[in-house]
Order: sequence, then structure tokens, then C-alpha cells
Amino acid sequence: MLGRKQGDLIGQSIWDYMATPEESKRLRKYLPYLVEVQPQPAPYLAHCARLDGRVVDLEVIWDHQRDQHGRLTGFISVISDVTARRATEERLRLLADVFENTAEGVVITDADANVIETNTAFTEIMGYTREEVLGRNPRLWSSGHHDQQFYRGMWLALEQTGQWRGEIWNRRKNGEVFPEWQHISAVKNEEGILTHYISVFSDISQIKEAQEKLDHLAHHDPLTGLPNRLLLLERLEQAIKNARRHNRMLAVVFIDLDRFKHVNDSLGHAVGDQLLRSVAGRLQESVREIDIVSRIGGDEFVLLLEDIEKTGDVLMLVEKLMHRLEDVHQLDDHDITVTPSIGVCLYPEDGTDTSTLLRHADAAMYRAKEEGRDTFSYYTEELTRDAVERVKLESQLANALRHGEFELYFQPQIDLPSGRMIGMEALVRWHSPELGLVSPARFIPVAENSGVIHAIGRWVLHDACRQGRKWLDEGRNFGYISVNVAGPQIQRGDLPAVVREVLDETGLPAERLELEITEGFIMRHTESTVSQLQALRDLGVSLAIDDFGTGHSSLAYLKQLPAHKLKIDRSFVRDIASDPNDKAIVDAVIAMGRSLGLTVVTEGVETQQQADFLLQAGCRQAQGYLYARPLPAGEIGDLAEQNLYWI
Repeated sequence: MLGRKQGDLIGQSIWDYMATPEESKRLRKYLPYLVEVQPQPAPYLAHCARLDGRVVDLEVIWDHQRDQHGRLTGFISVISDVTARRATEERLRLLADVFENTAEGVVITDADANVIETNTAFTEIMGYTREEVLGRNPRLWSSGHHDQQFYRGMWLALEQTGQWRGEIWNRRKNGEVFPEWQHISAVKNEEGILTHYISVFSDISQIKEAQEKLDHLAHHDPLTGLPNRLLLLERLEQAIKNARRHNRMLAVVFIDLDRFKHVNDSLGHAVGDQLLRSVAGRLQESVREIDIVSRIGGDEFVLLLEDIEKTGDVLMLVEKLMHRLEDVHQLDDHDITVTPSIGVCLYPEDGTDTSTLLRHADAAMYRAKEEGRDTFSYYTEELTRDAVERVKLESQLANALRHGEFELYFQPQIDLPSGRMIGMEALVRWHSPELGLVSPARFIPVAENSGVIHAIGRWVLHDACRQGRKWLDEGRNFGYISVNVAGPQIQRGDLPAVVREVLDETGLPAERLELEITEGFIMRHTESTVSQLQALRDLGVSLAIDDFGTGHSSLAYLKQLPAHKLKIDRSFVRDIASDPNDKAIVDAVIAMGRSLGLTVVTEGVETQQQADFLLQAGCRQAQGYLYARPLPAGEIGDLAEQNLYWI
């Protein structure tokens, strides 16, 4: 043990081989203590010096000998080299200190992933005590933030490499969900058998918050909080990819405030900043949630409008922005009016990349300024002309109702098994002295945007009910009249009262009236719509969901709607004889309607082949050119000659 030859220690004092003088002094004191006190036998730890200078730890078990007179004659000791064991124990103590005092949470589980040990940091981070989690699976604090694929990837990495590290969201005992950076190791014994898992994690909430703040500062305008040019370019690039993938349109709207410099020069930059924040707020209030409003510098704002169906949608928004921005801005002691010059370009017609679209929108904005400011311009001159015509159409539309230019046409709805007419849909037509017969598809969106739709909608409802009452008085049992209701009529919130008033004025029984509301509007405004639909149903009015199949209905909401009918959109009927997808959709809607207790009506039936398929699929009602085109009220009687009889 001491690295010496046999016999070298004979006659030597044992304390001469201690590692230090202090050790020698301690041993000199210990031996008299051992004789006099005679304590219970216990190991004595001595630090001794080998011949080569290395210090070893020796564990000594002492005893002493006495003669027959009780005098001390010597000592007997059993000595063991415990240097390696002591090093191991010290290392374990150190590891235990690290385990308990590290700032990272540590969880040790057995091979079945049941917790067998945690440290203090785990309790501080998670809120669970050690006793609350022993024997439990870490699923106890799962956040539900990750799907099964995430966890499958984690376990696959542990199986293949024995390691997994990454960001994971867990839930504290108090229910708070937070992000962790976690490292999991699989532990195996000497035979290579899995025995434990060790997870070390840290709470990175503050790091994430700091990163988010830095990211926000890098991508947002500090004055308005809107996305800046950098973020706009990123979103625009992604929007172009989505539009290309789904064959959709998008619009870039460039807005510059006219004579904004005069505000700064006359009222100061503080007021100018307030004005910019006010404009930013109004822009955000005027667009959809999916749209992006950005400030790219000075008084220049850019809007990114995704998922555009037609150019008219953009025009309606631009007109809305023009009116909204021109309203007085009340800023402290100042009432300020500002006008915008707006440029619009469209993807893919006006460009297919970010730089081209922004450049063309900018060019369109400058054209608007050249045309006198306080106006807007499309990059394409033809679209600009269309926009101007739309504004003109809005002006003419406002006078059309007052001058009696609207007329109702009626299209029969047919009972497919018998071929008899069971009702009809009222359709409004506009006979303009200047424009001729104007399609509803052209003027209804303009009416909705301008607010004229409320007056037109009430006129349509009143005239349809008046005509129905007249037919009843003539002894003609026409079934029911179906009237379309526009979204803004429902949004106003007084539709049930309006319908009740019209029924009272005309004397038409409520069961003779059916109202059609588009699926798309219902799905966008479900909660605010259901209560009004229920009130209408309570009046005795029938309700139909129009254009069904185009609005991405939630079945959970659909079964809650107090509707009587589903009207399958004509787009699914057009190719029903040749397109298996349309066939499958129509079959599914008919089956769903039947299971929900709803009558299914198909629009746009133009051929006998379509009618035969629908009848075979279980559809009971239809309308379309196969039976009759929409006709004025005076010509409905002629349908008798076409074997479409009054009930």
C-alpha cells in the first residue's frame, strides 16, 4: 500500500508515514484517546504518503493489547486502501451537489419512463413536488401543444441515437403552458440494456419573449406597430406562392397621404405622428383579418390583400378606405382631414414577383396623384376604367329605386318526382334607362357596398309578398315565394322585425314565404346570424341555405342552424353528368340533408340527364332552365302550357 519493501516498516513510527505534519499530529492524539476512552470500534481514515510521493487513503480499524496487569502492550490494526472508493464517493457527493443546485430541472425515470427522481430546480420550474411525481409518467405535465408525430419523432431519436434535444412546450402544475429547451438521454448498463432516461430542461420563456420582442422590432414600424417593409416583403413572397399554388388572385394597394408634409410643417411632427397612428388604425379596421397593413416609410402604407375572387372585391375595399380615411381625424386640439392617393395592382395580371408588384402599385399611386389626388388608380388602365364605371354605377343605382327601375322575375321550383311546380324564387332585375338590363351579379355587390341594398332588399321582399297575396286572392295556389337576403340586411340586426312588418302590410301568410341566406355569409357570421334565423323561423317563415357547398360549412354549426332547406350551388350541377367529383359532392349533400331532416334543392338544372341523376340520388326539388327561365309575374300563367301547373 505504501510502495515499500517487505520489512522496511519494522521499527518505524507509524505517524512518520502520514502525508502531512497535521496528519501525524492528529494520529498522535488519536492513539491515547483510543486507549483511555475505549470508544466503539470505528474506522479511522489516514492520509499516508507512498514512497513515490503519491498520497493514498487508508482505512484503519484499531484495537489495542494489554498484559495481565492491564498495561498497554501494543496495537493491532486492519488496514485497507480506500483511495478509489473515496474518490468515487467524493465524485458522487459532487454530482449530488450539482444535481440539487443546478438551475436546470432534472428528471430521472426508469426504463418504462416512470419518474424515480427529480431535483429542486424541477420543483421550482414545474410547481410539482418530488413526492407528487414519483412513479408517474411525464405525460402528467404534457401541454397538449404537440401532436403524436412530434412525440413519435422524439422516441425514434432516443431509440436510434440515445439522445434527443429540442424545444418542447409543457404545462406547470398551475396550468400555465411554457416553452422548455430539453435534452433527454437514454442510459444503458454494461450489457447494453436500457435502464433509465435522464431529462435535463430549462425554462426558456424569457428567452422566447426577448426573441419575440427583437423580432417584432426588426419587422415592425415603431410608430404604428404595423409590419415594416421587411416583413411586408416576406409576407408578400409567401402570399405569391400560395396564390400560385391555389390559382388565386391577390392585390397590392399602395396608399400615400396627400399633402401630409403640410401637417408636419404647420402643426409639428408630434401631430403628424398622431395622424399616422390614426390612419394606421383605420386601415386595420377596414380590412379582413387575413389582410396585411404595413407602413413602409413616411406617409406611405401598403396593403396586401390575399384570396381575391374578383377585381370588384378590391374596388369595394378601396372605396371603403377612401371614405374611411377622409373622415375627420380628431387629434388633441386639432380636427384634421386627410385624403389618400391609392394605387392598385393585381397578381398575376400586373406582376408575379414582389418587386414588380410593389413597383407597379407605386406607379399606379403616382398616376392617381397626377389625376388630381384624392382618388385611386389601377396599374392596368382598363381596370381603372372599370373602377370609374363602378363608381358611376353606384350613383345611378341610388336613383334606380326612386324611379321605379326594378322589377321582380320569378323562376319556378319543381317537385322532381311529379314535375309539378311547388314554389318559385323571386329575382330582382334592373332596367336602367342608360345601361339597359343590368345583371344582379353586377349591381348587387355595388348595392351591398354602398348601403343601397337595405332599401332594395326591403322593396324586393315587399313586392314579392304583395304579388304572392295577389295570386292567392286570384285563387292561384302557387306554393311559396323564395326571396334572397343579402348579408348586410342580416348584419343590421333588424331583419325579423322588417319581415314581420312586410307580412303584416301585405297580408301574405308567413308559411308562404321562404328566405334564402348564402352559406358563405352564415359561416362567417354564425353566432350573430343564428339568433335572427331562429326569430324568423318562429314567425313561421321557411329558411334555405343558398349556394351550399361553396362556403366551407362546419357540420357542428350546420346542425344548429334553424334551416329547412339546402340549395346546392349550380356549379356542382353543371358537370354532374361527366365529373365524378361533382357527382360525389351532390350525393354527399343529399345524403347529409336527408340525415339532418332538411329538404335539398338543386339549382341550375338545364338537362334531363341532370334531372334524372338528381332524382335517382334522392333529391326531391330542383330549379333551372330545363323547366323555365326567370319570368315576369305576368307571364307565370303561361307556364300551364308547358305542363308546369299551379298546385
